[in-house]
Amino acid sequence: MIALLSFLVKIGLSGVVERGIKLMERRAELEVDREKLRTELTAEYMRQIVEETRIMTDFNKAKFSFPWFWAFAALFVLPLGFWWSAVILDSVFGFSWNVADLPTREIKDAAGHMIEWLFYVGGGVAGVKAVLKR
Repeated sequence: MIALLSFLVKIGLSGVVERGIKLMERRAELEVDREKLRTELTAEYMRQIVEETRIMTDFNKAKFSFPWFWAFAALFVLPLGFWWSAVILDSVFGFSWNVADLPTREIKDAAGHMIEWLFYVGGGVAGVKAVLKR
């Protein structure tokens, strides 16, 4: 549910999220004290998640608009792109390059993390996963 709310904020539906939070607050007014406290805490937690998602979105917008970011990212991503191209060519055409396997597990993990780092957008990834699971 949290990931879905973050995803909705990212795609510009923060008004829907705010209405949902207000509904939680209204529900809290009608419940007994224990349930009221739990619901209020949940609503506050949702507000914090919405704010964090907005901050991450602003950060990513600034990051992607800065030319030096792309130059720095290219230092890591372009060699991986060349390697992936060689793997595809080797797989499709059956060359004897044997480039499909990176030499160590650490390099494999680092290559995966580079791509995650480059396109990380906070809770949006979790939101997409939550939507795709349903």
